[in-house]
Amino acid sequence: MIIILNIMENEEKVMKCKECGGRLIVSDYGELVCSECGLVHEKIYLQPLFEIEPLSDFSAVEKLYVNPDGKPLRKEDLGSTFIHINGKLKDNKGKEINKQRFFRLKRINTIYVKKHDKSIDAVMTLLRVCSLLNIPKSVYERAGYICNKILSGRRRVGTTYQLAAASLIIASREHKYPLTLKDVIRIFRELGHKVSAKSIMRITSEILNELSIKTIAIEPKDYMTRIMNILKSNIEINRRVIYFTGRRVEEYYNRLMNYSLSIYERIDEKFRIGKNPYLLAVSIVYIADKLVCKELNCQPILSQKLVSEVLGSTQYTLRQHMKYLNKVVKIEGNYDTN
Repeated sequence: MIIILNIMENEEKVMKCKECGGRLIVSDYGELVCSECGLVHEKIYLQPLFEIEPLSDFSAVEKLYVNPDGKPLRKEDLGSTFIHINGKLKDNKGKEINKQRFFRLKRINTIYVKKHDKSIDAVMTLLRVCSLLNIPKSVYERAGYICNKILSGRRRVGTTYQLAAASLIIASREHKYPLTLKDVIRIFRELGHKVSAKSIMRITSEILNELSIKTIAIEPKDYMTRIMNILKSNIEINRRVIYFTGRRVEEYYNRLMNYSLSIYERIDEKFRIGKNPYLLAVSIVYIADKLVCKELNCQPILSQKLVSEVLGSTQYTLRQHMKYLNKVVKIEGNYDTN
């Protein structure tokens, strides 16, 4: 039932605004408003709360049928609109729908939507993480492929976010991109996702077996460029370079890179086994700084404390690696490492 409110008999008064004299029109909300100033004069009609029977010709396709409590009975599934009327499902032309077939299709649609939602969540999370870490496009695309491949399979492997993190680790190893597990965990946790090193490594192993991907070990030298970029971006280290060496910053970092690669070539392969490649690379750069500064006859730029704060390595790890690296480079003299 549509409630019609009284409209004034004088059409001139009804069709003109009392304030500005503008023309009155009926808005989409069933209100009589001024087309010039927008003043609301009165309601023309109100939408009924519910309708017991639909129109006989079912011409009002857009009409929404609801329960007396106001909850809609329309089902928005499978790309069509179905309306529940008197215990029966009807399409937008009023034709009755076979319930058994409808619910079977609905079940299939639900499974598809769940997989689709997981896929979207994983890809969007990967996109955001790669953006924050400045990951190359090639690594992101490979990680997205691995993630979608696992999601499309029958076997469940961890949560969506754990799977995204593991896929990113695998893709970075395949492309020899220096990405640490610590950085991946940090970004995912900053975004509010629960991931851990143990869960990511477990899922990584399962993905490698599932997709028959050959394990690719990243080497310490692959992290060298990244470490140099981190040091270059630190104002305190650059200030120390200029003050202690009296040379240009770029000259120092070129020497540091050359010495680091030279030290790496001298390291026995047996020593690298079982070592964290990133932390070993940090230790190599730390001892290379001593060689550079010895050549320039100045105080070392990098201390253990500064390295641990800027590059994320512990002082204990540096001291453990130094026991071997000192023998490799045969450094003579006493240096302040505080």
